[in-house]
Amino acid sequence: MNLRSKTSDEPRPPVCVMEGRGFYNNNAAIPAAGGALALPLLEQAARLINIDTGDRPIVIADYGSSEGKNSLAPLRTAIAVLRARAGHRRPIFVYHTDLPANDFSTLFEVLERDPESYVRGERNVFPSAIGRSFYQPVLPPNHVAAVLLSRIPRQIPDHFFIPCSTGTVRAQFDRQAALDWERFLSLRATQLRPRGRLVVALPSLPDDGSTGLAPIMNHANMVLSELVVAGLISAEERGRMTLAEPFAGRN
Repeated sequence: MNLRSKTSDEPRPPVCVMEGRGFYNNNAAIPAAGGALALPLLEQAARLINIDTGDRPIVIADYGSSEGKNSLAPLRTAIAVLRARAGHRRPIFVYHTDLPANDFSTLFEVLERDPESYVRGERNVFPSAIGRSFYQPVLPPNHVAAVLLSRIPRQIPDHFFIPCSTGTVRAQFDRQAALDWERFLSLRATQLRPRGRLVVALPSLPDDGSTGLAPIMNHANMVLSELVVAGLISAEERGRMTLAEPFAGRN
């Protein structure tokens, strides 16, 4: 997540996209490893969805695609199973969705050039992109076979990482995460075809709400304070920095 935030007239800090120009693709090995744990579930979902005998395209939606590198393995997995079931002539539409400011140019470059791209050797797989938050309708109802917060409810005093907040501040973020989760699932339920499948892989917290990332984030927070003292960023800029990944769930 790029912690730099543009000036906004809104009372709450805006949600920024992942840093582009290949930065996210080159620094997202940990999310990729987490997503790999869900590949068996994705494979199972591809085996279980209802596929009719006509030539209607099969649709896969990739919610929160960023620059695309971490989407390659999951989509290859799903497409391989669907090809075994429906044959190679059946069209497959892949919709990559992310915020409008996302670096979609890098995504399409990855699809074109990466040796692990899911389009290699596939004549009837058609990728496209939708620049819209997945907290809005991104596809028509009955069409489809992560989750960042939709907005930052408030600034965190002297920190940027939500799990390091406490009391009423943490309660506001927990409430926002719950509302966003409900909206995300409601929208996906509308867009899924009958007997479609949704696979979601998210990091979660243990029952006591602790996180192993806290020491790292506390160190990063200290560095940000030093940057303010050095005059490299302003206190106002520092105050607008909040990592929008809530990690609010429990195991």
